[in-house]
Amino acid sequence: MSDSQSESAALAAKIAELPRGIEPQRDLWHGIEARIAPPARRPRWVELAVAAGVAAFVSGAMFFWLDRGGLRDRPDMQLAYQQLDATYQPLRKAAFERYRGQAEMLDPALRQTVDKNLAIIDGALNEIRMTLADRPNDPALRQMLQWTYVQELAVIDAVTPQPAAGATTTHYRGEL
Repeated sequence: MSDSQSESAALAAKIAELPRGIEPQRDLWHGIEARIAPPARRPRWVELAVAAGVAAFVSGAMFFWLDRGGLRDRPDMQLAYQQLDATYQPLRKAAFERYRGQAEMLDPALRQTVDKNLAIIDGALNEIRMTLADRPNDPALRQMLQWTYVQELAVIDAVTPQPAAGATTTHYRGEL
């Protein structure tokens, strides 16, 4: 027998002497499970509440701190917000009909949060419209009105499935 064969035989004999099973000193599954578990996901209503809060804050900031000068007195901006209202109203009507038709299927806590956020957005829309009645040529207010409309649609779109392809959609994301 050669040296390498005798070393292999000796090694095999030592391996055969080793125990076939070793019990761990403590339960390891808890640590393994914690490392492989997916991270906890926040509930959807938390994300919507944060989005509505950001929308309310930005709307307020735009209302109080944006420069209201510049293009304010251009004749072509005169009552431009009324065109925006006229364009948005069919989209808003379709979105609210879709929401009302599916609201009963939502989790009650989510529905309450969505209703509360939609009421906040509606209040902001009313305030913007009242201010635009006094300053109809203010482009910053017109932009705020448009942005608030988009946020309202985004909240509704987040909790209600979209219509089938080819159907009328309520997404409004562009300039007029």
